[in-house]
Amino acid sequence: MEITTGQLKEMIGAEVTEALEPLMRKQQNRMKDLLSAARSQERPEREKGTRAARVMRALAAGRGDPQRAASFAEKAWDDDEVLKALAAGDSTAGGFLLPEDISAEVIELLRPASVVRSLDPAVVPMVSGTLSIPKHTAGSSGGWIGENVNVPATRPTFGQVRLTARKYAALVPISNDLLRRASGAVDTMVRDDLVADIATATDLAFIRGDGNAGQPKGLKNWAGNSIAANATVNLTNVTNDLGTMIQTLLDNSVRMLRVGWIMEPRTWKELVTIRDGNGNLAYKPEMDSGTLFGFRFRVTTQIPRNLGAGNETELYLADFADVVIGEATQVLIDASGETAYHDGSQVVAAFSLDQTVIRAVVEVDLAVRHAESVVVLTGVTWGV
Repeated sequence: MEITTGQLKEMIGAEVTEALEPLMRKQQNRMKDLLSAARSQERPEREKGTRAARVMRALAAGRGDPQRAASFAEKAWDDDEVLKALAAGDSTAGGFLLPEDISAEVIELLRPASVVRSLDPAVVPMVSGTLSIPKHTAGSSGGWIGENVNVPATRPTFGQVRLTARKYAALVPISNDLLRRASGAVDTMVRDDLVADIATATDLAFIRGDGNAGQPKGLKNWAGNSIAANATVNLTNVTNDLGTMIQTLLDNSVRMLRVGWIMEPRTWKELVTIRDGNGNLAYKPEMDSGTLFGFRFRVTTQIPRNLGAGNETELYLADFADVVIGEATQVLIDASGETAYHDGSQVVAAFSLDQTVIRAVVEVDLAVRHAESVVVLTGVTWGV
């Protein structure tokens, strides 16, 4: 309770009060300056102390009154988290629940990088959900003729490569209690996680998809050439295998515009550690710059290493100028608190469960203009 000067004079006498008045005014001015500084200055978290400590200080300043404590916290720190903690307290127990200090940052899930897109394939829109790309399958062919000999008739032949939208979707129901009370941006975290899942799933399909069950057909199943790796692993055989893959593209008159390798980590490890007869690292100096035989490479865990007898993997080489990704949509993100969804066994209503459902959808496909532009080396046991 604030004591006025008049009341103080009655309690301890006018002379003493007058002697104390300058000191009291100085103290009051000091308190006002401190409060003003607290309101105007944005202090770092470490200066404010922990959230639990600030709640305790607010309660102490409010003498246990939650409304006064909340008012003090708002004026002193303008801290929504402290206000939320004070408002959500258990007053019937005579105290308040102090929130545990948890970082708002959530450690992300490690996912394979999207390697196919990073090698610059052609990306085209599929406005109607399908796209046909005309393909020149054979050219005209004339011939040498003598005098008074008919000119041979010839014509080019054409075909087409067709892309059809393949849909990948996922949804996550989130408790609205969590959204209301969580310190971090849970809805944003879930959204970003869904987008990362889409990137991972589509990249896997672009590499090894079989075209069935609604998924795109990947490079493995578009490849016009498949070569078996030499079973004996040494520098000579590895070099020959890599050279044969490049020669295969050249033999098929591939344009070699944006050529790139895709490999899994064990293959990469063998290539950067294999040494020649003099003990020199054979490929590492070049691979440190991001290329192998002059072509870019990408490393991904999307390629299995347990194929064949259980320890085999694959190595891909393609001219990505001939790889086409069709997009019917960009990633679509929707959120609703009134929808129904299937939880795996039954349809449930998000509204009645007080949930918000976040859904992500993408429609894509992959095609290769010329199957000869992709070659796969199978049975790779390098590094085993």
